[in-house]
Amino acid sequence: MKKFFASIYSPEPCNTGRQLELDIFRFILIYRLAIVHVFVDASPPEALDVLGIPYYFDSVVGGVIGAPRFMMMMGIGLAYTRHGSPKELLRRGIKLGIVGFVLNVFRYLIPSLVGYAISGDTIKYLKPLPYLFFGNDILQFASLAMILMALLLYLKLSPEKIFGVALALSVVGTFLRSVDCHNTVLNVILGHFIGIETVSGEPYIYSDFPLLIWFIFYAFGYIFGRFYRHLKDKKRFYLLVSPICIAIAAAFCIWEIRGGFGMMMGEGANVFYHMHTVEAFICIIACIGLLIIPYGLSFILPESLKKPILSVSRNVNSIYCIHWVLVWWTVDVFLYCSKAGPYLSSGPAYLLGLGLSILSMLLAQIWSQLKIKYKRKTV
Repeated sequence: MKKFFASIYSPEPCNTGRQLELDIFRFILIYRLAIVHVFVDASPPEALDVLGIPYYFDSVVGGVIGAPRFMMMMGIGLAYTRHGSPKELLRRGIKLGIVGFVLNVFRYLIPSLVGYAISGDTIKYLKPLPYLFFGNDILQFASLAMILMALLLYLKLSPEKIFGVALALSVVGTFLRSVDCHNTVLNVILGHFIGIETVSGEPYIYSDFPLLIWFIFYAFGYIFGRFYRHLKDKKRFYLLVSPICIAIAAAFCIWEIRGGFGMMMGEGANVFYHMHTVEAFICIIACIGLLIIPYGLSFILPESLKKPILSVSRNVNSIYCIHWVLVWWTVDVFLYCSKAGPYLSSGPAYLLGLGLSILSMLLAQIWSQLKIKYKRKTV
């Protein structure tokens, strides 16, 4: 093991610029966001709980190899950024929290009021609105994770100690799941930190991305990013490590699927949000294993595609916000209120998701160019 590590690791940083395979990895994640969320919102709930195409996009693409990768890429980005001081990270975390709040205005508040005005459906639009508007999603998690990381860096903890803190939080989070405070306000607030699941009352709350459970992905991404900067033999690393990681992750996922238990692959569209520590490690292993795909693509990718991929990779936050607004207005308002009904079969759902994904990327690029022009005018 020591010889293998010495053969791939350089004492001095050797991968300090943008890494094409990481940009490709991020692109693969981003372009599928709209597809996953169209399947989630436009599929019958029961279709998300049994094996099939909707289940695949929700629990596999959006679950095991989706959201954890998003968090890990955040941590990797922190390892590579030149603006990662505690003060700068705290500022970014607060800013991201504000962005998440503004997103919820256009993603949940306005379309829900419009949808209710059209349909009069209180259960669909009004009852879950407080939870949706004030609840936690990826941006809210990212905001809290950055603030926590800023504190840990301010305390000058080593990367290993930071991961130790994340591991401890994950273990504690494992035991603080399926908690119901029997108070909607408390459930919404605490849902940002622990696994809230209401057993009675309305609305039904199942907290997404609680900090204690999900911080481990951000922390591991930070450590992996620091390691990656010193990885001098990527080919050897991927050829030896990735197949083992993929085999372990696949075996575990199949075991959970066949058994119908566990939080990561068990029945229920949302259960993976409350995965336990062992499952978190399986997701980490799966993400490391799958890095071999973008690494291989980086050698055969035409030059004409590299610039668009880089653009998407740089506009992650904008694409994320835009795609959610498009999905909610398209699926949860127009489709839900139409005579055609709220659900789509797999083919139309995929095509709609792909179309919204492409549109999100284009709009994000336009938004990026407008911001650049505005900055130039104000300088």
